[in-house]
Amino acid sequence: MKKRYIFILLIVCGIGPLLFFSLSGNNPILRKPVGKPDLARTKPYAINRTDKQFLKDFDSYIAEQFDATNTPGATVAIVKKGAVIYQKAFGLKASGGIDSINTKTLFRLASVSKGFSSILAALMAKDTLFNMSDPISSYLKYPISGSASDITIRHILSHTAGFPYQAYSTLVEDELPRDTMIRKLLKIPLSRLPGRIHSYQNVAYSIIEVVLESSSGKLFPQLMHKHIFEPLEMNHSSLSYDSMISNNNIAIPHEYRHGQYIPTTVKPSYYNVAAAGGLNTNIEDLSKWLAAVLGNKTHIIPSSVLDTVFKPVIPIRVKNPYFSQFEKPRNGFYGLGWRIMEYPNDTLIYHGGYANGYKSGIALDRNKNIGICVLTNAPSKFSNLIMINFFKMYKQYFKEQPASKEQFFSTR
Repeated sequence: MKKRYIFILLIVCGIGPLLFFSLSGNNPILRKPVGKPDLARTKPYAINRTDKQFLKDFDSYIAEQFDATNTPGATVAIVKKGAVIYQKAFGLKASGGIDSINTKTLFRLASVSKGFSSILAALMAKDTLFNMSDPISSYLKYPISGSASDITIRHILSHTAGFPYQAYSTLVEDELPRDTMIRKLLKIPLSRLPGRIHSYQNVAYSIIEVVLESSSGKLFPQLMHKHIFEPLEMNHSSLSYDSMISNNNIAIPHEYRHGQYIPTTVKPSYYNVAAAGGLNTNIEDLSKWLAAVLGNKTHIIPSSVLDTVFKPVIPIRVKNPYFSQFEKPRNGFYGLGWRIMEYPNDTLIYHGGYANGYKSGIALDRNKNIGICVLTNAPSKFSNLIMINFFKMYKQYFKEQPASKEQFFSTR
């Protein structure tokens, strides 16, 4: 009998206070962490009537341009306030074939990979593994002399190291190992002092891989999986040639010959500069990435990291005619792995990619919390047309300013 009373007393004394703390919100174990709420988790976006009409009309435009550009295959996704409001596949894996593209079909991202690498670097810098202002010489085993010793991590990620434009890109095509190319690059004289000019570079950009590996003790693909792919559940994404060709659901690359797009083979080139152009993914995974870089996954990619990579570093010439004509006047900048276009009323952040017969693009407006991504298996105009006219049409629909279809799609 005494044991029974002792047992009841233990329940009252032990569970009672725990229940009180739980109901009052004071339980240090059960209390939710305090911090900026993740809008994608706490308030899912609901598509409204205007969204539906916009998506219907834009879907018609996508289909029209897909046919007009003779693109073999493509996938397109639109993300708004953390929600995927449009995701669709078009065409065939290989022209003349019978296998259709679907939303799980893998493509190569080419230079859109640069945005992944810069955000990975900013995440690791946030964890104090290094500083963006650190000289790369602190992390490389290769000898560096002269003005090249002043090159910083920020210079590498913003293409302002001072190397000649696309130096040794031929070695990338020749599939030389990464470290061999970097050693050769570091021996050539700089065309300008670090920080003075923007000079686009794939081999130089791959130096970020060495910096991340040296500071963490882990290989670059391992870091990408740990900090980006796994937290965002990008389960189909990878950074290697073998993972691409071993998959049975890939888009076949095409090249333009004799007035048409002809299927070709997946090549190992650009996987040797993986940070600059070696990422494989599908539109389902890329949609998750787009939601995150729009600021809807701050528990994985904090706003401070996005602020770092999207901050303009250096003015650039706007070579893309599609983004050049969106609004005027406009100013172009390069941040860290991303292009920034400032217009009178809008700021668009984007990057395109082309390698080995694949062409991709991603573009977003942080203020409106909306973006679009496009994957194709041919070097057609499709991705650029779709991205810029998406923003043109969106601006008209959601500002309720009357305009004709010709005004929406003036860039052809």
